[in-house]
Amino acid sequence: MREAAFILFVLFLLFGLTALRYRKQIANILALGRTLKEMRARSDAELPREERQAAKALDLRSCAGCGTWIDMNTAIKFDRNTYYCSKECVQRAMTSAQ
Repeated sequence: MREAAFILFVLFLLFGLTALRYRKQIANILALGRTLKEMRARSDAELPREERQAAKALDLRSCAGCGTWIDMNTAIKFDRNTYYCSKECVQRAMTSAQ
């Protein structure tokens, strides 16, 4: 038991001396971490909710009529894999199919 206590004492002593030797570097690392945390909080707080949602990746689909890329939420879904950007493209596709 005395040997274990002595080993723990030596380990704590080495840890303390190492922390004392590199205290400036440790303080700089902690300050950098705080700065990054503040920057992340500030950037999240500055953006309105709509812009944060818009910043996320959009799910884009190609219009079957004209080939333009549109957001899946605004697209007109015709069947499982066919999307159109507007009613005009749907009408053009229907008239060309006949």
